[in-house]
Amino acid sequence: MRKFLLLPFPALRFGAWLLPGMVLGVVSSCSSGGERATTLPLPTGHYEGPISYQGTDLRVALDLREVAPGQLEADLHFPELEGMSFAAANLRYKEPQLMFEQPGQASRAAVTAIREGDFLRGVFTLDSIKAEFVWVRRGQAAPRSYQPQAWAFQAAGKAQRLTLLVPADTVSRHPAVALLADETSAAAAQARADLLARQGFVTVVVPTAKVPEGDSTSIRSVAAVFQALRHQASVDSTRVGLWLRGPGARELVLATGLTQPAASFVVLENVAVASGEEAKPFQQVSRLRIPVLALYAAADTSLDVRGSTRRLRAAVGSRRGSTVRTFPQANADFVVPGRVNSEGKWLWPQPAPGFAEGLTSWLQQRGPVQ
Repeated sequence: MRKFLLLPFPALRFGAWLLPGMVLGVVSSCSSGGERATTLPLPTGHYEGPISYQGTDLRVALDLREVAPGQLEADLHFPELEGMSFAAANLRYKEPQLMFEQPGQASRAAVTAIREGDFLRGVFTLDSIKAEFVWVRRGQAAPRSYQPQAWAFQAAGKAQRLTLLVPADTVSRHPAVALLADETSAAAAQARADLLARQGFVTVVVPTAKVPEGDSTSIRSVAAVFQALRHQASVDSTRVGLWLRGPGARELVLATGLTQPAASFVVLENVAVASGEEAKPFQQVSRLRIPVLALYAAADTSLDVRGSTRRLRAAVGSRRGSTVRTFPQANADFVVPGRVNSEGKWLWPQPAPGFAEGLTSWLQQRGPVQ
């Protein structure tokens, strides 16, 4: 008789956040006929195949790795829409079923599959989209292009622990991005940390609470973490910047004025600037001559995109490469939803054209602090 044992499965790390997961393993025991039950190896490898919806195929590649005995990690790639690729969260495997999902996005993809020899057969879901698939194993899984590293440090007199994502390349020191994330922006921060780590940046998600107006203690704490990041062996201390999103950005961006030297750059996403008064913190960043990249999703209805872009553009200007960009038809995740085009053909959801490329290109152009 087979018995199943719930084995501990250490949390998968994504960005600086711990994502819960578990794996169920088969415990060998005598069957009623006196035979030994067989424990199958985990379904590691590189899998390929299409998913199809309303007659339109999309190629998919899945890399499944055993990172420690009994522990799986996964990356799902879309070769035609690389900006949609992601490191899996909430990965669960109970022979023969595999399940995982996309972390962070409001429109979250999920995969449920059954292993059948060298094949995975299952269903891919994204919002109302459900697509059946068969993916075939084609060799070993490619290694992930970055590795998580535990980071223990002292900041503002307190011991802290976060997780760095460090590119797995031959470069000794990398530019770095500290992604400041409260509860509302944590999901987006996780996704950007993964994206930028794959492009050669050391990234770390720094959890922050909502900062009351005028609360200098919280802002100084953020500045201290930023300074500590500069001293990491894998970080180029002259190319370290901040990423902020949402309403909390107005207060937290003031941390740039407390670092020596100043931050190399600031990236803003969907930051509401409802008045000239709310634009003042960003004017301070401009006075410090810090380049700013501000990105807005045109279909994000949680803020006045047109008014915010106008006020922020006036606040940061265009000196030293500062720019404000809006992405038509993109939702708050900077994804253009799936739709049927004028010819009646289904178009899969895709990253806002130019979003990922524009972000990484702008960051790569930021030189050392002057």
